[in-house]
Amino acid sequence: MPPPSSARTRLLETMVDAIWERSYGAVSVDSICERADVRKGSFYHFFKSKSALAVAALDHLWENHSRPALDEIFSPALPPLKRFERLMEFWYLRSIECLREKGRVLGCPYFNLGAETASGEPELAAKVSEILDTYQGYLEATLHEGNARGDLTISNPAETAACLFSMIEGSSTQARIHNDPERVRHFSDAFGRVIGAELHPDLSGVLDKA
Repeated sequence: MPPPSSARTRLLETMVDAIWERSYGAVSVDSICERADVRKGSFYHFFKSKSALAVAALDHLWENHSRPALDEIFSPALPPLKRFERLMEFWYLRSIECLREKGRVLGCPYFNLGAETASGEPELAAKVSEILDTYQGYLEATLHEGNARGDLTISNPAETAACLFSMIEGSSTQARIHNDPERVRHFSDAFGRVIGAELHPDLSGVLDKA
């Protein structure tokens, strides 16, 4: 059995994988404990409920995976348009890797969970909204900087960021529905049209990496 000190982390990571691969409603405390190799009593030592675990799991995913990836993609050392190109590459590569490793394109775990739980799990829905708003903030900040540098002319960066984020999540969901990473690949041209700039993400290089 793995060391007891890692039990909480295993529960967090197991929850993330389980709700991403299946759905929040399809996951039970018993199945999480079995998959994580953690006793049920230990589960309730760390978390009062499945919902509490899910909220903590989202924080874990954000702080240990999503935020570091976005900080790299949106590095201040890169010009704004290059950051957007790197975002295109990231989403496409992630879809390809997911198909290869999981057998299906699974989309965005935050968006999937938010859509499923918005009306029935207010605490969980609030956490998803908080994370997605932070994600969208990276886009808005980059648009503001693009304006300041003269690379872009965006009259309402907040509204445009919301539109771009909807495009990202929509293409990711379409890729999940059709199990097709190309649904993500093709939205880069539309992304460029919205911001009034040509983007040239290196998607051929992405394929080589995959």
